[in-house]
Parts: sequence; structure tokens; C-alpha cells
Amino acid sequence: MNLTFNKYHPHSFIKTLAKQLGTTSHTDCLEEIIELSAPLGRGKIIGFIFSDGIGFIIFDCVINEDWVLSFTDALPAPLQFNFEIEGEIWHSFNNGDIRYHLNPLQGSITACPNASSQKFTLPGKRKIVYATLLIERKRYLEKIDCIVEKLPEKLQTIFSDTESKKTFFYQGNYSIAAAECINKLVKNQQKGLIRSTYLESKALELLSRQIKQFTDDLLSPGKQVMLRKYDVEKIKFARDLLIKDIKDPPTIEALAKKAGINQQKLKSGFKIIFETTINRYLRNERLERASLFLLQGVSVKETALEIGYTNQSHFARKFKEKYGILPKDYLKSIQTKVSDSQNFKY
Repeated sequence: MNLTFNKYHPHSFIKTLAKQLGTTSHTDCLEEIIELSAPLGRGKIIGFIFSDGIGFIIFDCVINEDWVLSFTDALPAPLQFNFEIEGEIWHSFNNGDIRYHLNPLQGSITACPNASSQKFTLPGKRKIVYATLLIERKRYLEKIDCIVEKLPEKLQTIFSDTESKKTFFYQGNYSIAAAECINKLVKNQQKGLIRSTYLESKALELLSRQIKQFTDDLLSPGKQVMLRKYDVEKIKFARDLLIKDIKDPPTIEALAKKAGINQQKLKSGFKIIFETTINRYLRNERLERASLFLLQGVSVKETALEIGYTNQSHFARKFKEKYGILPKDYLKSIQTKVSDSQNFKY
């Protein structure tokens, strides 16, 4: 089935797709959703709009026939960060001059210049979990203008190309930590403002991780630290134990014993897999949960206790370090960002 689009705006894309498929979509806060059913297939296709010119589209579905998604006359085109989680897709752009395909745990960064087309081919009758981040560069650059010079030169150039005059292509594997981030995006079951806020934080984390991956590949091509699959599974098991009781998690020594791995290998392997230390991972998980509690109207004091902070002032300080705002002001700031997100242009 050939499907054509002339806008990259996630909501416009979903609505146009629904119309061409002969079905409907519905809105939930900042997302537009298609729920597929027979004879089209099963699963969901979701488009999100966030603040600062960032959009996000997720395919989590099985379709009953091949789809070719063709984008033409959409000017200027966004910078795209593509992630394949399950199944595979084919992508061609720059009027077909660049063609490649993505397998699970593979991603790409692409920019399609003005006056050129691009196509995404999704195979039918198999599970597809695919996500793409869309960056409206002119708007996003207003946010990162002071730090863009710290990016590798190639990324500086492509982020600064607000008129979409240049072609860009990078393909590589993404980390297990990035895969975990995507899984949280796909599996999140919250609704409304709480869901939109959480998904935006994960999308930004995913963007950050992919930029880091590109930078690492550029500086150290082919340099990889290998862990045995046996050790990876033990480290993942230790991670699950760590957050099972987030209010009173086990010590690193206890984690190592329960997972059947020595402390040093656990600490070093954890940092390789999740790109952070055990203690920082725990703190980030706690603060993520805290943000969800606060959005549900739980008091700052109760939130702190729920995630294991007995000192409310210490919790407030750590929360501000991560989110740039005190817990008591968090909900109000999110409501303002939601309003600003309506100005996403693509």
C-alpha cells in the first residue's frame, strides 16, 4: 500500500494516515493515536508533539500488507533520529540516492534536503516496533544555541542547517541503555498530562543518548567493550532487584550476592550496559517516579517518602538538579510547556 504525506507534524501525519487507511484517530493530550484493527492489522501508531520543536512517532503494530510511506514537498524537512526496536524497516531519501535498512538495536540520524523525497517501507505480517524523533531545527536551535558548538563538527553543521539545505546520514547500533529508554516509551500506560510529560522526558533522554553514541563512534570507531551474555543477564537481574523496592533498595554488596556476580564486575558491567553508575541509576529512577507522583497531585512530603527520601530538603535539592525546578513548582511548569507545545510547526 502506497501512502503519501506532505507534512511531518506528528499529529498531521497520524490524521492523514488514518484518512488514507479509511479509519480514524483520536487525541489524548499531546498525542494523536491510531488503533489498528482488522483488516488493517493490530496495534497502535502514535504521534506526539513536545516543546522546543521536538516531535515523536511510534509504530507498535503488525500490519497486514507492506506499507510505503512517501514524504514529498515537506519543506523544510526535520532532522530525524530513527530507532528500530523489533522487526525491520527500509528507508530511502535524497530522491533515492541513499538507501539502507534498520534491524533491531540499530538506529540512524538523517536529514533530507529541500526539494527531495524520502520513503519508509514497513513490511506486512510481522511485528514492527519503530520510533522516530523529529527535530524542528530552527526552533530547537533557540534552546541549544549556546551549547551547539560543543557538539562534534558534523552535528553542529546539521543542527544549524535550519533551512534543510544539506544531506546527512549516520547509521549505527544503539546501546542497551537506549533500548531500555525506548521500551519505557512503548510500554508506558499512563494517561493525559502525566503520560505526555513522562514520554517527553524519555524522548529527550533518547536524543541525548543517540548524540552521545554518534560522538563515541566518531571518536573511537569500532571500540567496544564486550560482556558475556551470561554476565549481561546477571547485571540486568541486579538492576531489577535494585528498583523492585525503590524505597529501601539492597546494597551493592547484597545485589552482587543475589545476582551471583562479584561486586567489581557488577559495578563495571552496570556502567557499560546502562551508561551510569548503580547509585546514579537508582537516583534517576527515584526522581522519575517522583515526577509522576507530583503530576498526580501527591504532596512533596509524601512523594519524598514514597521513593525513599526521609529528608525532604535533600529530595528537593536532587529533584531540582535533575529537572531544574523545585518539586512544589513542577506541575505548573509542565502545564506551561504543554501550552507551548501546540506551536510545533511540522
